[in-house]
Amino acid sequence: MKRIFIVATLFFTALCSLYGYANENHYETIEANLSQVGYFSLGMNGFAGKISEGEVAVIDILKSKNAIDIFLRTANNPKATPESKLYAACGLKQLGKLNNNDVKSISEKEWNDDVSVLKADILRKEKFKHLYFGILNHGCM
Repeated sequence: MKRIFIVATLFFTALCSLYGYANENHYETIEANLSQVGYFSLGMNGFAGKISEGEVAVIDILKSKNAIDIFLRTANNPKATPESKLYAACGLKQLGKLNNNDVKSISEKEWNDDVSVLKADILRKEKFKHLYFGILNHGCM
């Protein structure tokens, strides 16, 4: 009986460790994908009316215990797209952690860059700074 308990305990411990490892890899993949999104869209948009990959990533990251760290890494990643930085700002705002100093790696050029935005089934360009300050002041979701 004692051996069965020990084996069961070891099995349960190993299973929990594997789950934690798999869960961590899951969020690393989501973070990597989020940093490369090519357009910013909230709600049901596009011809088929679906939620964007970026918004799905934000919703998923919000479930993580490390959500703030993930969003801050994305927001400050110089290789991340401006659109992904807007999604990170949405996540930080949702968590009540967005302030004017959070996005440090955005260059002067990037503040004035155009960002691809999908609304309904129309893809257009808007200024990054206008979208960012809209998120800062009003949120996203």
